[in-house]
This record gives sequence, C-alpha cells and structure tokens, in this order.
Amino acid sequence: MSELRLQRATKRFGNLTVIEKLDLEVHDREFVVLVGPSGCGKSTLLRMIAGLEDITDGDLIIDGQRMNEIPAARRGLAMVFQSYALYPHMTVAQNMSVGLRIAGENKATIQNKVAEAARILQLEPMLDRKPKALSGGQRQRVAIGRAIVRNPRIFLFDEPLSNLDAALRLQMRLELSKLHDELAATMIYVTHDQVEAMTLADRIVVMNAGRIEQIGTPEELYQRPANLFVAGFIGSPKMNLVEAHSDGNVIDSAIGRYPIRVAEGPVTLGVRPEVIRIGCQDCSTTHSGHVQVVERLGANSFAYLDVGDRTLLTVELPGMTSIKAGEDLQISIPADKVLVFGGNGERLR
Repeated sequence: MSELRLQRATKRFGNLTVIEKLDLEVHDREFVVLVGPSGCGKSTLLRMIAGLEDITDGDLIIDGQRMNEIPAARRGLAMVFQSYALYPHMTVAQNMSVGLRIAGENKATIQNKVAEAARILQLEPMLDRKPKALSGGQRQRVAIGRAIVRNPRIFLFDEPLSNLDAALRLQMRLELSKLHDELAATMIYVTHDQVEAMTLADRIVVMNAGRIEQIGTPEELYQRPANLFVAGFIGSPKMNLVEAHSDGNVIDSAIGRYPIRVAEGPVTLGVRPEVIRIGCQDCSTTHSGHVQVVERLGANSFAYLDVGDRTLLTVELPGMTSIKAGEDLQISIPADKVLVFGGNGERLR
C-alpha cells in the first residue's frame, strides 16, 4: 500500500479559508480517522486528497510524488461516499465492476477481482441481485467492493455509515476493521461520530474550524487530551469540565479542593465519569451531590449530579443501580485522575 503527507495544505473558497496550513502524515497500512463536528473541514480535506477539490496552497505527497496537479482518476485512490450511489438497473457484480469495465479491463480479470471482493465482503450469494433487493448494510458493502476491485493505493471513506441504523453501524464497524486487517490497506476515514473513531482508528485526527487540534491513538486522546476541545469531544459520555481557580498551590472548585500546583488564575478541571467514587470513606476530599437524573443502560448506569455552582456532574455507576433521582450522594475524585486546563484551554497537567 502507500503513505501520504500533507504539507501546509490550505483550501480557500474566495475569501473564506476552510483549511489552513495543515500538516499530516498517514503511514503505510495505517487506519487514520478524521473526526470533528460538522463544518470543521474534514470532508473538504478528504476531497482535497482525492482530487475532487483543488489545493489552494501547500502540497499533497503520495509515495514521494507531489500530486497537486494530478487528476483524481490518476491518483490511484478509491473513495467510498456517504451515499451508496449504486446503479439500480445493474446487479451487484455489475455495480462492483463498472469502473473496471469503463477502464477497458479484460473480462477474466474483472471476474477474478469481483469474485475476490465478494468473498472478502461476504457478498457471493448476492452477486446477481439488484440494489433494491439489498439491505442498507449490504448496499454499503457493494460500494466498498467497487473500491476494492480497483486495488487502490489508499482507501478514502467519507462518513460511509451515517445512513445506517445503530445496529447496522455496529456491524459495519466490525466489518471495516476486519477488512483493514485482511487487505493490509492504508485507509483514511471521515466521521463526526467519535465512537466510530475510537473503534476503528490506529490514530485519530481531531479537527476543529479547519485546524488539527490533536493527533494520537484513541487511548492518548481519551487519557491525555491536549486541550478543552478534545477533552469535550472525545468520550461518551463526555468528560466533566468544571470551572475552578488556582492560588498557585491549591485548586478550589465545586467538586472539592485539590493540592495541585499550577499558575495562579482561572482553570478548568477535567474528570472522566468513571473515575468518580461514590461514598468513599478513606478519601481526604469528599463532596455532596444531588441526583437529578439516572440513566440505566444495563451493564452500567449514569447519574447526573447537581454539585452546586451551576455544575452538573456525570457519574458512571456499575450495573442497574438502585440510586434514584432526588437522592444526595457523597462523591470523591482522586487527585491523580483530575486533568487541569489553563485559561487558554491547553492542558497543564
């Protein structure tokens, strides 16, 4: 497969800059996920890589070759879109092979490539069906098969699962992960769903307003977010963010006082819901919270606590908890589990 590098890549539409001086490296056989809120520029960046959007400034380099002026059809990339874009009058086999037939590939080669893609995607019993006879997940697999038969340098996915229901999204996430392993392929995947990102990625690129906020493994982004944006975006439910104040030696907040030394001034504390303890007898710092709502999800539950100072805290509880709305709980948070963000939003600790 291949590797890719973007150097100070910029995209402008008139006076509007949507991608600004962006640097990114994607390694051979790596699964990289671009994630961020709607409008952050992730799909535009993917289209720039694919050749569907011109690069205003900067360079796109694939396997050492500058690709800015190379037409999309000659970049050796395959893109899978949010829409399946299948021809309704063609069979699965015909839909998968349409690009090869247009390119003039011989029939034997086409048959072999389609058969291999169908085996990988478990589409063999469906090759003679038309799209109307397929489920949404099966149609998306046909669209992926159409990309596989081209044997591309790099696969590009633009929110391919967003049209599927929750159960199919889970199934397709598992299939995409297995597909990446079987093909040993380089893949770049765009989504706004951070659960997809955490499930699929070797590395995640968190984007915001045309910039990269942080690049790292799912574990790095979850445990050590670089700033408040990443802390609030990665994780479901998201990290608790609590306004606080440091006197230089101690941080005072609605969830307690912590002997953490950072520069004097306003700070924000970050606490994951699963690190909060209930009824800790041996903890030096405890705080009371009033339960507003409880979500019982089976294997775990989430309680939303009013801890004062307009702060609502999400707490993860094991199993189908007996705790009810209206109760008061004592909570504690180990100081070594508390992240601290400065006034500029960057993580200090």
